[in-house]
Amino acid sequence: MCHGSRRHAACGWAARGCATGRAAPPLRLALLGESTAAGTGSPTHETSMAGHLARELRARSGQEVQWRVLGRNGATARRVARQLVPRLTAEWPPSHLVVLVGMNDVQRTWRLRTWERHLTALLAEAGRRCPTATVVVSGLPDVRTVPALARPLVPLFAARATRMGRVTETVANALGVRYVPVEHVELTDSFFAADRMHPSPEGYRQWAAELAPVLTEGARDH
Repeated sequence: MCHGSRRHAACGWAARGCATGRAAPPLRLALLGESTAAGTGSPTHETSMAGHLARELRARSGQEVQWRVLGRNGATARRVARQLVPRLTAEWPPSHLVVLVGMNDVQRTWRLRTWERHLTALLAEAGRRCPTATVVVSGLPDVRTVPALARPLVPLFAARATRMGRVTETVANALGVRYVPVEHVELTDSFFAADRMHPSPEGYRQWAAELAPVLTEGARDH
């Protein structure tokens, strides 16, 4: 209990413990890749992959999350490596990096060795630029259920996507990157945006739910 006194400017005990410190810095989430990284199909980044993953990361870590999107419609792994990876700079080092590539390569890259070479270059350089980041690369959803793909070519694309997924997992393991397969996700009508190619906000939510547990495994360590 405190009693009024002109000799006492304050009441109670002073706080104990270290008198210097700082609040935990925000986590930094970077999305790198093709149109799904750019959030195409969603009206805002808050309802795209970036927003959904940021909320998961914040909920699991208890820290604020900043995000940065480095995505481009139509980009192959080679284009991402050449044009977008250099934008991962020391001025904004991500603590978490999600790589979304492959759908354009399924349609344009005919040789698995080419995919392996381009993906390896992308992930290796991204890792070099972000040496302390948790890096996650997503597999592709089941392309057989993407409505906008030309039906006669779907079996070819599906077979190629399966082979590319195996290569992606091998490359990721070799480079210490976390690979997340997502071909088991059921792609219902609600998954797709109006263009019937890209995810809707609900589709991004479902996809992010697959990536989040792996992405956030090390959230408390940052």
